Amino acid sequence: MIRDKTALQCLTDALADALRLHQAGSLAEAESLYLRILEADPEYADALHLLGLIAYQRGDNMQAVEYMEKAVTINSSASIYHNNLGSVFMNLKETEMAVRCFRKAILLNPDYVEAYNNMGNALQRQGENKNAAEHYMKAVELKPDYVIAINNLANLLKEEGRLNEAIMHYRRAVKLQPNIADTHFNLGNALKEMCDLQEADEHYRKAISINPDFAEAYNNLGNILRKRKRYDEAAACYRKAISINPDFAEAYANLGDTYREQGVFEEAVRQCSRAIDLNPDFEQAYINLGNTFLDKGDLRKAEEQYNKAVALKPDSADAHYNRGLVLLMRGEFEEGWKEYGWRFKSAEIYGDIGCRNTDIPQWDGSPLDGRTVLVMSEQGVGDHIQFVRYIPLIKASGGRVIYECSRSLIRLFENFKGIDVLSESPYDPPGGERPDVCISLLSLPAVFGTTIDTIPADIPYLSVDQYAAGQWKHRIKSDAFKVGLVWAGNPAHRNDRNRSCRLRDFEPLLGIRGIEFFSLQKGVTCMDEDKASTASLHLADTAEYLGDFYDTAAVIENLDLVISVDTAVAHLAGALGKPVWTLLPFVPDWRWMLRREDTPWYPTMRLFRQERHGDWGSVMKKIVSELTLMQHKGAGESAVKPPGSPASRHEKNMQIKRSPI
Repeated sequence: MIRDKTALQCLTDALADALRLHQAGSLAEAESLYLRILEADPEYADALHLLGLIAYQRGDNMQAVEYMEKAVTINSSASIYHNNLGSVFMNLKETEMAVRCFRKAILLNPDYVEAYNNMGNALQRQGENKNAAEHYMKAVELKPDYVIAINNLANLLKEEGRLNEAIMHYRRAVKLQPNIADTHFNLGNALKEMCDLQEADEHYRKAISINPDFAEAYNNLGNILRKRKRYDEAAACYRKAISINPDFAEAYANLGDTYREQGVFEEAVRQCSRAIDLNPDFEQAYINLGNTFLDKGDLRKAEEQYNKAVALKPDSADAHYNRGLVLLMRGEFEEGWKEYGWRFKSAEIYGDIGCRNTDIPQWDGSPLDGRTVLVMSEQGVGDHIQFVRYIPLIKASGGRVIYECSRSLIRLFENFKGIDVLSESPYDPPGGERPDVCISLLSLPAVFGTTIDTIPADIPYLSVDQYAAGQWKHRIKSDAFKVGLVWAGNPAHRNDRNRSCRLRDFEPLLGIRGIEFFSLQKGVTCMDEDKASTASLHLADTAEYLGDFYDTAAVIENLDLVISVDTAVAHLAGALGKPVWTLLPFVPDWRWMLRREDTPWYPTMRLFRQERHGDWGSVMKKIVSELTLMQHKGAGESAVKPPGSPASRHEKNMQIKRSPI
């Protein structure tokens, strides 16, 4: 060892020069100088440690360990040596060794901020999230503006599903250092999970403005835009991500799914296949490809892709759920219900269908013996109407039933047999009855082992009182054959682009004399939206009189037929036992199954299916044929009568008639 003070000062000066080169990024020159120092003094710990740091920066972790362990052997009291050696072990995935190093660094220096943060990373990798969070918080306590630890704590909280807390910490990090792209990106991810799509969009764009080559941010921004149905913009984001990273399998898969949403199926197949070529173990690409085949109506190929995804990732909730849709569509209910149950394990699907967590035990169908069961709402109003039929079966199991539903259904369900407590969803126990068990609405068919032959179909199971129906009888004074029309569902529905049609698609019906048409359409896609382009359609509008579905039911009781796309009114008419013709897209929802014109769910319902994608023309042609046939059968009777006004439906400039009733 060099003991001469002059020589030692020379080495100290040389180390300072090497460190300046190192910090300037001149790694080769710094390394050369460190080695010269070690030639003069092989036990110069700082030079060994810094050589290890250069090796670490170059990705040579084994060489880094060799240098740093020598430095620690020579000087075991330098906390920075232990901390940096721990970081090398983290790179080598030797987490236990890393924990020992970070612990030693903290023991030597209880105020070592970076060591607390690094220990948090190591503990989180070991699954010790609570202990990890404590170390992150200690780092922040020591250095309140330490954005790295704040961001890591937020990431941990997000991983645990504690999104509100995570977002609070991300916001703090952004406020402290607003020009870190990763922090905006992480905040955007958390906001997306909270369904705050607008603000998530803003933070992804901010991340991109800071780092224009941030491929992941473009990809995730595309996901936001796709969810908001801005498909062209989403596709542009995915293509930008791919231009930055041509091997970005996730971006290809997402681009493929965007093309699927737009009905460009061949391009969707091509992009998803490209994602699989790049990453054969990427189960989401198989799911997206399966979804494309499902939308094309090729159930066999769709199931093949879902099976591949499950083989790669047996707990893939999306793959199981989508495979369940295929099975249910084919009428294979026993296995289909099991797979459909995976919807609760998919964050995306779980949010879309409106489920929620609860600490109430799940009911498995066993006898209730006086216990109270909460039937929790999920999915749309039509689902409530369709599956409320299971309530009497629950009641027969010997318990009390609390049923939660949309406000628009409260009056319709308030006298339903078997419901003891009817609540607007979500049910709030404080001040009310605490349920013993709970079950989600669409889990009831599985609990009761429903097959095609055992679907409860005691129709009608809904009704309105004579007074309410009579009120509408006086308003609807026509003696003609009365048909209610619904052409659009909730635009927020994930498949609304396929299931809804336009008011103008009903124009072919206008040539049939003796029929009075009534609009039952409510919501944002009301008659005004189609009015300009469908000036020749003459129908009475009931919308302004319809406060809820009880009012709609009262109108339907006075009609001879309801013709509706696949939305809540079709279910309502079926549950009331009224004749209803339901118009279905080429690939229908699972409940309507395949190729049949009837449905075991509603004996008074007929199904009219598209012959190809988007082809409402063939559907309307068949409806015209059936209505015409009905007219001929009812000739001379009151079922179909010619219009009694010279202002007939054949006039070219007829406007939509507002509220003649």
